[in-house]
Amino acid sequence: ESYSTLINPDSVDGWQGWSHQAANHGLTRQECCERGETAAYVARRVAHLLNGYPVFSETPVQDQQWLDKLFTVSGKQCPAELIPIERTVPASKRLALIGRLLTRRVEHNAAENCLLLCRVIRQMNAVDTPDSHHQSISSSSFKWLKGFSFVT
Repeated sequence: ESYSTLINPDSVDGWQGWSHQAANHGLTRQECCERGETAAYVARRVAHLLNGYPVFSETPVQDQQWLDKLFTVSGKQCPAELIPIERTVPASKRLALIGRLLTRRVEHNAAENCLLLCRVIRQMNAVDTPDSHHQSISSSSFKWLKGFSFVT
């Protein structure tokens, strides 16, 4: 399952800064207002998707700030604490993972990038016998977060 959406900046007072961020993605404020969901709706949807799952992110500090802001303005607590993507592979493979992530072609599409990250991690984990900590991560259900796109 994957989920991507725009957030209507007019749905919350004081979210002027989000329109500037959207401009970095080639979106106008008007497009976000017309096509975006309310922040409250997105927070409910995200809470449902993330609840009870470990959530991995390539940029956990930045993504956590955005999630916390989304939930704060919606009057809710964020249901997840993001985990660095490096923790999806055994310690012995973390340097190789970083190398693969640095050399990949990054599409400016959060959903596609999220799917690519999933494939890279699965490929790296498929070629080695996991240690006990890694096995618990790879054998359980978890979520991937990239720029507010989610992939199970």
